[in-house]
Parts: sequence; C-alpha cells; structure tokens
Amino acid sequence: MNIKMRLGWFVSLLTFPLLVSVAGAGAAPTNTVRVAAAQAVRRVVDFRLKPVEALAAVEKNLAELERIVERAGEAKCDALVLPEDTPGLLNWVGANESRAEDVLPKAVNRMIDRLGSAAARNKMYLVVCSDMIETDGATYNTAFLLGRDGKEIGRYHKVCPTWPEAGVRQRGSSFPVFPTPDLGTAAMLICYDLVVPETARCLALAGADIIFFPTMGGAAIGDDDIGVQALRVRAAENFIWLVVAQRGNGAMIISPQGKIVAQADGPDGLAIADIDPCGQREGGDALNWQRDMRARLFRERNPEAFRILTDTNPPVLAKVPIDLTRQESGRIMARALTVGEEEFKRADGLVGSGKTDEAIIAFERLRQAYPATWIDRRSQERLAQLIPRDPVEEMRSNSTNRAEFVSLSGRADQGEGRGEAVGLSVKYPGDAGIAGDPDVFFADNFESGDMKKWDQQRGRVVFAGDKPNSGRWCVQMPMERGQNHGGDAIKWFLPGADAVYARFYVKFSPDYQYNHHFACLGANQRTNKWSAFGKAGLKPNGAYYSTGMEPWFAWGKNPPPGEVNLYAYYLDMEPDRKMDKYWGNGFFPPGPGKGTAAGAARIIPPLNQWQCWEFMIQANTAPDKADGKQAMWVDGKLVGEFTGIRWRNDLDLKVNCFWLQHYGYDEGDPTKQSWKDSQSVWFDDVVVARRYVGPMKR
Repeated sequence: MNIKMRLGWFVSLLTFPLLVSVAGAGAAPTNTVRVAAAQAVRRVVDFRLKPVEALAAVEKNLAELERIVERAGEAKCDALVLPEDTPGLLNWVGANESRAEDVLPKAVNRMIDRLGSAAARNKMYLVVCSDMIETDGATYNTAFLLGRDGKEIGRYHKVCPTWPEAGVRQRGSSFPVFPTPDLGTAAMLICYDLVVPETARCLALAGADIIFFPTMGGAAIGDDDIGVQALRVRAAENFIWLVVAQRGNGAMIISPQGKIVAQADGPDGLAIADIDPCGQREGGDALNWQRDMRARLFRERNPEAFRILTDTNPPVLAKVPIDLTRQESGRIMARALTVGEEEFKRADGLVGSGKTDEAIIAFERLRQAYPATWIDRRSQERLAQLIPRDPVEEMRSNSTNRAEFVSLSGRADQGEGRGEAVGLSVKYPGDAGIAGDPDVFFADNFESGDMKKWDQQRGRVVFAGDKPNSGRWCVQMPMERGQNHGGDAIKWFLPGADAVYARFYVKFSPDYQYNHHFACLGANQRTNKWSAFGKAGLKPNGAYYSTGMEPWFAWGKNPPPGEVNLYAYYLDMEPDRKMDKYWGNGFFPPGPGKGTAAGAARIIPPLNQWQCWEFMIQANTAPDKADGKQAMWVDGKLVGEFTGIRWRNDLDLKVNCFWLQHYGYDEGDPTKQSWKDSQSVWFDDVVVARRYVGPMKR
C-alpha cells in the first residue's frame, strides 16, 4: 500500500461519519415547537415630542406590534421574538435623557402588559426589548422573556453595548439562562453582544439550547453579508439555535449546524420554523461521533489557557487607543440619531441649491460636531467632491526605500503640476473663523497680545506692530549675542494625526545671517511630550520623529538667511559619516543631502519681507512600509515634496506638536561666529491643520 492510498483511506474514514450525520439530519424531531422572529418595520418615536406625546406615540407603535403578535398566534407559533428597541424610544431617550424617567418606566410597563396579554391570548412565549431604568437608577438595554401566560420569566441586560451606547447606558454583568418545559433552556442577547463571540459561548456553557436575539444589525463589522455569516458561525460554533429578530429586514432562524432554516419576507414579515430545541447537534470525526457535539466541544476546551479573555487591560489596548471617551461618544451618538440627521440633510440641500461655499462650511461643522459617525464620513465624502484635492495628492510620486524629490520643474508649461493649490484658507478670507474649522488643530494671529494659546513659551518673544496681512500684531523673536539663544513657543495637540500641515508667515531682519533651528512639527509619546524632539546625535528609536522647515546657511556658500529645506529625524535617516552621529537629514531639492545639488534651483528667502511658509508630514501606513512623505510650500508654491520615508514603527505615534522657534547659539569662538550681535525673525498667522491651508485669502 503506497502513501497516496494510505492518505485516501484516512480521509474516507474521517468523512464517513459526517456523511451519516448529514443523512440523518432529516429524522423526525422528538420535541417540536414552532418559533418565529419578526422583522418589524422602523417605528421610531419623534425625539421632538413632549413626554405625554411620546407615550401616545409608543401606544400607537404597540397597537401595530400587537397585530404581529396575533399573526404569529394565528400561525400556531409557540414563541415569538420582536426586534431591539421594540417600542421605538431609542432616539427619543437619546435626545431627552433628563426626561427619560418620566417616559421609560411607563412605556416598558405598557409594552409588557399589552404585548404580554396578546401573547397570553395565543399561549405563546414572547421576547421584547427596550431601554429600562432599573431599581439602581441606571439605564440598561434590556430583553424580557415572557411566558405563555404573558408574565415575565426573566430579563437580560445587554453586556456588551457599543462604545457610544455604553456612555449613556450601564453594562450588564451576567448571562442568565431560563429553563422552560418545552423550549429547552432559553437565553437572550441583544444586537452588538453577538459581535463579541464570548457572549454566545458563555450562554452555551451555561446550558442554553436556544438564544433569542433582538437586534438592529448582524454579528460582525464588515461589508457584504459578513454580518449574516457571523450569525451562522455563532450558532454553529456553539451548537445552539439562534432566533434573530431584526428591525426592517434580516429576521431568520439558524440551526445548531449554522443553516438558515427560515427567513422573513417583507415589511413586518415573520420567519417561522418548526424546531427541536434539543436537536440537530450531531457531529464528530472518524474516531468519536456524538449525538450532541457539545458533549465533546465543551470538554475539549482548555480554560486555563484562556485567562487573557478576562483581562480588563489586555496588551492590544496599548496599541489601539481610542480618542473619544464613552461619555463623549454617547453624547455624540444621541445627537447623531436625532438632530444630526436633519442637519446633514440641510447641508445636503445647500449643495442642491448651488450654495457651495455655505455647504462647505456646513459640512465642516458637521465633521467637527459628529466625529467618527456616519455624518462625519458622509460629510467628508461631500467635501471631497466640493473642494479641490490636496496638491500633494495630485502630484505624481514614486515611493521608494529612499526619500526622493518630486520635481515640478519642466511641467508648468505643459499645464500640470504648477505647484499652485487651493487650501482651507479660501473659505476664510483674512483667516476669519479658520480656528473653528474641524480640520484645524490650532491657530493664532497674535491679535490677543499674549501667548496664552500656546502651551509653553521661552526666551525672547515680544509683540510688534507689523503685519503681513490684516490685523495689527505679530510676534518678534530676537536673538542677541551673550543674552539669549532666541525664543520659542510650543503647542501640543494630542492625540494628533497621521498627516499634519503647518502654515505661518515669516520675515527676517535686514541684517539677518544665521539660525540653528526653526519651525518644527513633531510626533511624541503621550507619556512624554518632549520625546518628539529626540536627542542630538542619536538616531530615532521609534519613540519620536520630526521635521522642521528652516533656512540652512553655510558661510561663503549661499547668501543669508540660507536655503529653505526640511530638517528631519526619522527611523531610516543617514548618519554623519565623519562623526558617526545622527544630526538630522536635510531635504533640499532635488533630494536629501547637505546643500543643493548642482544645477538645482535654490530657494533663498528675501530679507525684510514677509513670506507665507507651509510644510507637512504624512506618516507611513505600516511599521515596515516606507510610504510616508513630507512637503513644503513658499507663498503657495510647492517647492519640495519628498516620499518614501519610514517615520515610525508604532502606528499610534502621531504628529501632535508644533514648535515655533528661532534658535541659535554662541560657540564662544569669534572665528566661528556666523551671525551678528543681534538679529530677529517675525512670525504671524499660524495655522496647524489636517490638510493644506495655503496663503491667507485677502
């Protein structure tokens, strides 16, 4: 017997009992009950109604749901489950949290009494679901199991509410099961519970034979039919019956083998199936077959190895922080379910009326008010259609392992890549209101006459009566030999973002010669703000990265204040070969290096004249990918874009700091002094944002 024959024999042995199991699946059940799941149409109580009016709307909803209960009774059903938020109060409670105690208790009592009475008339079990204020004063998303007499057998509090939902509702703390004489051991889960696989497993381990599942969605986050497939998997991996009642569509009954045995059809449709609550669990392999596979499955587990499942702070959470607290997310959810939808429709209406500028402002406000919601995502889509793309994204680039410059020269007369761009500033003439834009982290035009907007300020920073645009004040940072090293101001905007732009206006004094460091964007650890700037001479270890837009002056090689470049610290930076130290890499057109390559145009800022400077960092998308980039503009012209940069190996390390500085030092040796006794830089109209800002619109 050769190896191939041996393998075929073993596969046949494994397959044979499974074929027997399938063939025997049609055997007559021993305890048949008829169960039903409803896909009730969307019945939502208007959040603008007063409490008395809201209760009247609930009564109307219950009257229509009562007819569904009667239809199930006419079909001789033994059990029926209705969808989550059975009375339709979810939106109303979200918008009227302070008045919920005037409505919820009455609505829940009325739901149980009226629908329970209808179930009792038909001698039918019933599962309903609603928010409920418990005796501890907290609100829980609650499912109720009512007996054939219409009385409550037991209730279940949703254990795994969504992040926003948990901001306004208490989490349940247990998975109760309810033995019955004819349904087997029954249990309940609610909506997002089943996205967390452990919930169904806990009930199965507690002996549940059937899980009633009132919901508004599937059991997984993803596209296509992944939510339905996850429901099938939850049933099959635990060998339980799953009865799914979903609002609008998707009501179904799934067997312990993961098969959909019944589906509802149409508005207020019912999925109905005759099942044996203790049947259809046959399974095994060539060496051990069971009539109820739970006998093996739950003995083959290794609970001792599963301790991480109950760890409240598993290691993964350190890698995936969340920006909004439960409370903040809960408040946003409540507004998004109510006034947010109307606000979005009004903004959309502005587009249809041709009021593009007003629509842009409206969508930007919506993004700020409803972060991470569908309103944020849809608003972002609308803005992408209404606003020209970011100039960097419109450039043709080729990311490689080394950073390379995407040159604009030679293209202008061909009509492409002129370096001109439309940014945030076009919506805010004179920058008026730009600080409130949802894409803006920070803005200061210094008209306040102080530095209170900044987190830290050191050295010489004085206010001067000079402006590049509108207004009166700007800041001056003088550097005076023997007295100071200049001045600076720092602003942190934690947690930051993967792409950040910084725009500012700058002017150099007529006698200006030299600076050591200038304006800088950095990414630092949340536990150490100063980690963003690293240590001179050391290569970044993944705890920070940074880049600064500054003039680089070399005595006798270029005129002051020097060539504009980006001075960066990043993971794959090159060392100083002579000193074997890491002093930062300068990025000059046409590529990284020290000084400008022969034949390339040098960018030398004029002295005693205001210019608009802007630069950006975009982080790499994976630890091992060199697809990050940086770019810089002068007076709205793209003068350098550098791609193929690996900034970080920790995706949580985001750009979250802007450092406005004019720094120099006195080496004490007159022969090495490259600047005069005093020189100044003036700064004004600073904006730090998620996307390109551009020069101020006059």
